[in-house]
Amino acid sequence: MRDARGSDQALEAGTAAIVTLSAAIAAADSESVAREATRALESGVMPGALYEAILQSYLFVGFPRAIEAFFAARPLLEKTGGLPPRAAPVDPASWEREGTDLCRRVYGRNYEKLVATMQGLSPDLASWMVLEGYGKTLSRPALGPVDREYAVLAILTVTGAWRQLRSHAIGAVNVGGTRAGVRGAILLCAPWAGAAVVEEALGVAGLDSDGRAGGNG
Repeated sequence: MRDARGSDQALEAGTAAIVTLSAAIAAADSESVAREATRALESGVMPGALYEAILQSYLFVGFPRAIEAFFAARPLLEKTGGLPPRAAPVDPASWEREGTDLCRRVYGRNYEKLVATMQGLSPDLASWMVLEGYGKTLSRPALGPVDREYAVLAILTVTGAWRQLRSHAIGAVNVGGTRAGVRGAILLCAPWAGAAVVEEALGVAGLDSDGRAGGNG
């Protein structure tokens, strides 16, 4: 069992708890998921936000780890009323509209380049990225875009997805986060990713261990 003590002062306690929960999910550490879920509620995270943090993880680590995370956190979610009674309505038109808007916010001036790149890789993934990723999942209420992006950074750090980490480090700032917050989210992953991976992640994000801009921008 791994532990994550304390938090970076750049992040509020609730946000830090969402980040460490996401890191534990990415590491497939069920004991830590249960513990960090409890700490999140103790830090003031609403049950609905806790549910959303777990739910969105399927986009980045797949259904198996998301399902295991829900098994770990289910007793707590049931006790606190965090489990919704039914799935949200299927609304592709809304998902497309809201997904396009959020994806534009996250990627800013790089949005058109992103879409072109994804179209070249896979037209299906390009469509699903907006419809399912940014629309159906990441635009849901109960958890705001800044906390979502910090949580995504944790998952990408633990899994070593550097290309996406770089993009979401910029995206977190684009939606209202800070570079200090990006640094704080990455540092909190050390118990699951290890110090060497965290240092590499900071470099990929364009930061050094003190939060200053690194040599890669």
